[in-house]
Amino acid sequence: MNRMLRAAAAPRRAFRTGGHTVATVAVLYLLALPIAAWIRQDGLQAGASSFGHELQLALSLLGGLVGLVAAAAVQRVGLDEGHGGAIRYANITSGHRTRVFEPSEVQSMTLHRAKDGRLRLTSTLELRLAPAAHRRWTTATLFDGDMSGDGRAEPLASIIRQVVQARPEVSLDSNLRALLAARRFGATLDR
Repeated sequence: MNRMLRAAAAPRRAFRTGGHTVATVAVLYLLALPIAAWIRQDGLQAGASSFGHELQLALSLLGGLVGLVAAAAVQRVGLDEGHGGAIRYANITSGHRTRVFEPSEVQSMTLHRAKDGRLRLTSTLELRLAPAAHRRWTTATLFDGDMSGDGRAEPLASIIRQVVQARPEVSLDSNLRALLAARRFGATLDR
């Protein structure tokens, strides 16, 4: 019976991101740890302290930092092929609660690329939604699956394609116009 129900259900694509970002931050912090401890032992501190105390403090900070980055980096995105192609997501911007919206509800899209020099580990796609009575939020922010990517990786590529196909008149920023003009997402922009 369950197989028949799953076969009858509309296909859904799911994406999970975040593990590599957490690992990268942890490795960078571990590499910087001995340097920071050496600098503190080199006389920049007014009183004498033991190296063990410094190491314990640094490891505590490492645990806190990795936990914070993990909470910020983990994201779940699902694309339903049926029911109008609903987009489901949960990340730090939604408090890790699942939010759902239809691609036809999107009024504008903005791609903030990590390569543009701001302090971002990943690119972000900001979707402005039309106000609706069934929800109190009008902005959805999704992260790129590749660290320091430019928006071409999943799940952003699929979401951009799905929104442009559902609503060709959607307002786009210059980064998205350039990506769509190159036909990277299977949709063209005739503006």
